[in-house]
Amino acid sequence: MEKITNKEIIDVVKFSDDKLIFVQRNPMSDPTQFKADYYIINFSTGVREVVTKKAYLLKKFGAAHEKICETISDFIKCQAMILKDKSVLVVFPNGQIGLFDGEGNLMWNKELSYNNSPVFSLAEDEDAFWCVCKDENSVMRYSTDNFTVDIRIGSKEAQTFAQPIFLSADEKYVYVCCGNRVRRIDKQSLIVDDINDYYPNLNRFYRFKDVSIICCSDGLYFDN
Repeated sequence: MEKITNKEIIDVVKFSDDKLIFVQRNPMSDPTQFKADYYIINFSTGVREVVTKKAYLLKKFGAAHEKICETISDFIKCQAMILKDKSVLVVFPNGQIGLFDGEGNLMWNKELSYNNSPVFSLAEDEDAFWCVCKDENSVMRYSTDNFTVDIRIGSKEAQTFAQPIFLSADEKYVYVCCGNRVRRIDKQSLIVDDINDYYPNLNRFYRFKDVSIICCSDGLYFDN
């Protein structure tokens, strides 16, 4: 693996087919505060450059990012999905979910839960999105038509997904972070298997083309 930075990564947003934006946390003297630094990196060449916060917000929330960020108090912690009609779905780590129209107006917000436990994280899947429920060892897919569950994998008693904390997706798979390993779901067959790697202190995992992006507590790594 190639280490890109030794700072904690608090968000990653796809910029193009061969570039991504990552947000790096820089602690301040007050331990309750931090400064966010924004970078764009070409994961084919490894070239990294500073990018503006505006460019990050535009990629994450779309054209109505300024209006949306007037409503959202923490635009980094949430995950977002721009739907086909240009509305924007936003999911927070505490299970709160909101839908903004194409102009950035909040249409509705509610809480996602399963057996009274929060459902969070967000991975796109055409007209659906995947989330995790850590307390219930479960991963579920929601339809963007009615925001109800159409697929659920795992259970509190099963170890298919042991306390999942994050997921992402590419064209073929959904990748689920469980402890120090990554499990993946084939979107077509729904077969679950493992990525054959061990990642200590894993926080996030993404796959772009043939490159794995691994976010651990000690920094950001690329792997082929």
